Amino acid sequence: MKCNCDNTSCIKTKQQILENINERYMPCSSCHSKTLKKAIPLKRQIKLEKIDTNYMRCPVCNKRHIDIVMAHILKIMIESGEISNSASIRKVGMPLITPAIYLQSSPYLPKRSVVIIMDEINGEVAQKIYNEVCEVKAIICGDVNTTIGQKTKDSQINNYELKVGCPIRCDIQNTPLDDPVVVYKNQSKIHIEYPKEISQKIVDVDNALKKYDNPTVLDAMAGPGSLGIYALMCGAKKVVFNDIYPEAIKTTKLNLEVNGFNDPKCYELLCCDIEDIANHTDIEFDVAFIDAFPGIDCDKFRDVLSKIAKDVIII
Repeated sequence: MKCNCDNTSCIKTKQQILENINERYMPCSSCHSKTLKKAIPLKRQIKLEKIDTNYMRCPVCNKRHIDIVMAHILKIMIESGEISNSASIRKVGMPLITPAIYLQSSPYLPKRSVVIIMDEINGEVAQKIYNEVCEVKAIICGDVNTTIGQKTKDSQINNYELKVGCPIRCDIQNTPLDDPVVVYKNQSKIHIEYPKEISQKIVDVDNALKKYDNPTVLDAMAGPGSLGIYALMCGAKKVVFNDIYPEAIKTTKLNLEVNGFNDPKCYELLCCDIEDIANHTDIEFDVAFIDAFPGIDCDKFRDVLSKIAKDVIII
């Protein structure tokens, strides 16, 4: 999985991605502290003509507060006629930092560190934003209320549209092991998640695994692989990752490598419907996890997996 920004790869090792991560979004002593009201029109807070590439950029660390970055994007959208001149920064879209960590305060953004999800935007305007706002890594168009990916074997695949930049993002989720799970994803093709201070999904996996020594685990709806990878980190003998969506399995394989699991003896990858898993593996599982999209009825999946796993946990 390669990127196309700055002629470098966005895929770094876990050690590289975690290096100085806690300082990445922190301001230095020279940073500007100005923030904006999210719902108040921008023109009532800043004179638009003031905003340019260097507006409130720190001369020392070269970062800007996320509000100022969003204001710069909004200014370009207003001047291009993409949005009303009375719009606030809330109307720009959803900013997703990368690599993403749980933060207790708003981030100060370095270069190419935020992916913006918008409802729609003209391609030329998107390119202008990318060229002029160096913090933007990509602009993607799609309805954030619509799930990305494939829910079931009978449902269509839903992807967002990449307008400009590189859609590869990284989420860093803390775990009880004090060793985070690092998850890369193509944000135009894999569903959005947010790192939490404490992930209830990780806690549920942790509690289930405590009953066993070196269990065999099935991550039945693996997505980008975070739950199954955590099971391996906890000492699972083998984890089978399954997802109906081919892009999810491709992403899981990458994330296994990033998190240091390069021995295929400890994992297996399947791309099939849950009801067909038993036809593709002869493993008897200690634990099976079902982490379904919202609105999916998991009862029939539990019944199917209970035939091949001692415990079936719906996350």
